[in-house]
Amino acid sequence: MELKNIQICYFRNKESQYHPEPISLYDWLTTDKFKQQIEIIRATADKVTRDDLKAQLPCTMPSLLIDKSHSGFIAIDVDGINHNENLNYTPAQLKQKISNIANVTYCGYSASGLGVWALIPLFDPSKHLEHFRALQEVFKRIDITIDESCSNTNRLRFASYDNEPYINENAKPFSLILVEQTQPKTNLKTNHSNFTDNVFENFNHKGDVIGLLNNHGWKVLNQKGDRIYLQRPGKDGKGISGNYNVVLRLFTTWSSSTLFEARKAYNACQLFNLLECGTDWKETSKRLKELNY
Repeated sequence: MELKNIQICYFRNKESQYHPEPISLYDWLTTDKFKQQIEIIRATADKVTRDDLKAQLPCTMPSLLIDKSHSGFIAIDVDGINHNENLNYTPAQLKQKISNIANVTYCGYSASGLGVWALIPLFDPSKHLEHFRALQEVFKRIDITIDESCSNTNRLRFASYDNEPYINENAKPFSLILVEQTQPKTNLKTNHSNFTDNVFENFNHKGDVIGLLNNHGWKVLNQKGDRIYLQRPGKDGKGISGNYNVVLRLFTTWSSSTLFEARKAYNACQLFNLLECGTDWKETSKRLKELNY
């Protein structure tokens, strides 16, 4: 569906969020109606004053249509400060980096001008939170931290302005999901260099995922770029059943004929826990310790 045909919830200000009006998503992304207000906010040095001015702006809920059903998109906020203290970005660098991602429909500067926000289509909007968790992991791997508050479908998005926004109406829907599983913490020590005192973190960082999958009947077919493509046990021919991203260290399958949930992203520990230990995390900890992780 074209952005012009998507009618999302629009509010005159954050205090009127119980009285939505329809607005075309495309119009919301491209309007210069609030340019003067935005320029005043960006010229204001005091954060408290800047936040007060921002609160007076119109806003939308990009993930909700006017009938309150899901729009199919998730809006994320990012700024230049991330989990890697040695690698921070300017807003312009962030915008360029995010605009290069095939899943991004829109990217532009935030109201303050100190960060950027992006709009991403989701493969399965009913799994909004699971998609968000996977996006956090994917962006973290490229040294970008997504604001945690973006996980809600009713997240408010204040008006902004960018004279050169990035727009790609043919963006590829983001398909990865990540279901949070509680991984017990441990204080087991190891003599390995660059290892932490957490056996699960160590295995996620260093574990041989391909070897583990091979041991359970998965066959490597080929590798293209950062993806290793595999075929599930019991399948013949050249059909691909899943892939392992060697950069993100996440395994995903789209087959419904395996132990795994289709299109869910699994880290090394989750794979070991499921394949080797029958989802028993206590046994997983014991086994990984025995393997010197």
